[in-house]
Amino acid sequence: MDTVSRKIETRPQGRVFAGFSTQSGFTVVELVVVMVLMGILAANAMPHFFTASRFDEMGFADTTRGALAYARKIAVASRCDTRVSIDASGYRLWQRATDCDSGGFTRPVLCPGSGNWSANAPNGVVVGNLDVYFDAAGRPHDHATSSLLTSAGLVTVGARSITVEPLT
Repeated sequence: MDTVSRKIETRPQGRVFAGFSTQSGFTVVELVVVMVLMGILAANAMPHFFTASRFDEMGFADTTRGALAYARKIAVASRCDTRVSIDASGYRLWQRATDCDSGGFTRPVLCPGSGNWSANAPNGVVVGNLDVYFDAAGRPHDHATSSLLTSAGLVTVGARSITVEPLT
């Protein structure tokens, strides 16, 4: 009997070289150069996009707007006049000391939890001036004249504006 090998080979034995060499991926030198360029760009460009003063300005504008809204709400809820004093140093909330509709604003509004409802302006943030109070009906008054606001009260926090609308 004759033994016949039925082994089928799909490729020749040994190494087979393609006619063209194909390169895939990057060399270490290319990767290092790209990383160095990215580092230089990040060091120069990123501070312009993410300056802390822009975030501080935005945050302080939001808290000032919230303080104005809270002052109006606390004035209506407590039936006591509530003053908001905003200047370059920050904002403060006050209520009348003895009588809710007359007398000086010498009693600080307490923050829920602890402390007075006030905040100092962050360094580098320019804040305008506004001094208003809200009566028991929530109407805004000019603190200096005690008269109802007839035009919008405006305060700026950096490039942002906050408006207190008069009653219509």
